[in-house]
Amino acid sequence: MRTRGLAFSFNGGKDSTVLLHIIRATLAQRQREHEKQAGSPWAGDDLPLGGVLTFFFHHDTDFPEVLEFTHNTSKEYGLGMEILTGDFKQGLSQLLAQTHVQGIVLGTRRGDPNAAGRQILCQFTVCLAANALCTPLPRCGRGDPNAADQETFCPSSPGWPPFMRVNPILDWSYHDLAKVPYCSLYDQGYTSLGSVHNTVPNSALRLEDGSFAPAHMLPDARLERAGRQSKVERQASTVGGERRTAGLLIIGDEILSAKVEDVNTRFLCGELRSIGWTVDKAVVVRDDVEAICREVRALSAAHDVVITAGGLGPTLDDVTMQAMADALDQQLALHPQLESRIRAYFGANTTKAHLKMAEAPTGSEVHLIEYRLEGGALSPFPLLRCRNVYVLPGIPALLQAKWRAVEEHLLSEAPPSAPFRTALLRLRLSDETQVAAALEQVAATAGEEVTDQMDDAGIVLSLESRSSEALAAACERLKGLLPSGALLSEHRDSSAINTPTISPAVGAAANGGLGPAAS
Repeated sequence: MRTRGLAFSFNGGKDSTVLLHIIRATLAQRQREHEKQAGSPWAGDDLPLGGVLTFFFHHDTDFPEVLEFTHNTSKEYGLGMEILTGDFKQGLSQLLAQTHVQGIVLGTRRGDPNAAGRQILCQFTVCLAANALCTPLPRCGRGDPNAADQETFCPSSPGWPPFMRVNPILDWSYHDLAKVPYCSLYDQGYTSLGSVHNTVPNSALRLEDGSFAPAHMLPDARLERAGRQSKVERQASTVGGERRTAGLLIIGDEILSAKVEDVNTRFLCGELRSIGWTVDKAVVVRDDVEAICREVRALSAAHDVVITAGGLGPTLDDVTMQAMADALDQQLALHPQLESRIRAYFGANTTKAHLKMAEAPTGSEVHLIEYRLEGGALSPFPLLRCRNVYVLPGIPALLQAKWRAVEEHLLSEAPPSAPFRTALLRLRLSDETQVAAALEQVAATAGEEVTDQMDDAGIVLSLESRSSEALAAACERLKGLLPSGALLSEHRDSSAINTPTISPAVGAAANGGLGPAAS
């Protein structure tokens, strides 16, 4: 493998694709300058990409589209791409041992998990044009050499084979990336490519018909990696199908100032759990358009659905709808159907304040969801769904009434998940170290210390599963591992860990009205 000491890591992603064309443009510039100075056509050489060795690490979990794109790109531009397999570190060591490569050009950008630093693109251009490595920086980043900080020119980390990392586009943003020929996955809603096991289309690009807009339509560059998932984020449940996640956004200065108690979070968590949904995150923000917009975007990208509560109404601090419009990159305007209903309801008494409640984001991603009053009649005030965000009022009574419509909508769009089943074991113990080993073996979800309990319980253990059989088996195993005589009682499908001490009747009600279950 003949090289001029420089290699280029090409993985088929948008960053390395842009970098490929920067290298090609730099080589073309070198050719023009040579011809201008020499007064004759440039003879060039027979080395692919001007002597910059292009390599690609192939893994079994690569997307077929990525493999096709990298192959076609290498063929089209005559890259002579080397295909490496196996462990990245080991393969890189072999590559460096077999070549004269001293530096590797990478498509790292700030914001990537392994990057931080300054841009010195001009130095890279000069360096490449001269076919020589520049090493202006003695170390990597501003932190410890083992940290993730990087600069444009940065030595490899300790423990890795020695080479100079060259990061020309370190300070480029998502939307700075030029529109060059790219992998077809970016037209299918993917914004950051990993393996087939940890990458899905970005939910921020999901359209109403279930398809996805192309990557360059991503409204917020901070959501670029929203489609890259950990094992925890969207795991498949052993019972009940795919794990569906929800995010909650509670809005209101009155919550953060402790003037009003937040009861909506507890209600929504309980209701979502009862239909098999998992609430992964709940956020409370003040009545601020920018703060609400930022959280809506982040939660929407990371969860299947988002439910907001608060900030709706006719007053100055009711700013949720404006924030929703900003999050969707839409205008806030009177919604024709909402306006018609408001005017019909208030008649000649309709005011500008009333019409503020008829405002909604424009665009095709906004939908009205009807809900019925106790008597069965349709409410004159439907709720809104904006993309995957359900917008609810903050007044608990109104939120709980409108929640039923959200619940029906969620159940109609996807098969219901198996509900969570729980078991509470109340113990006459006070030291959690006495049950730590048993919990590790059975993986109970919680071990909570409680005080002043009617039944003298000092610890309550909580187990949960979507499978009644699995839950029963775990309970039996855990009970067999507990100290002799520790178990006071067992309760099924109860969410209350702490039992009130007012009276036995109240205590039983708090446990879901269940007495001790049979072992």
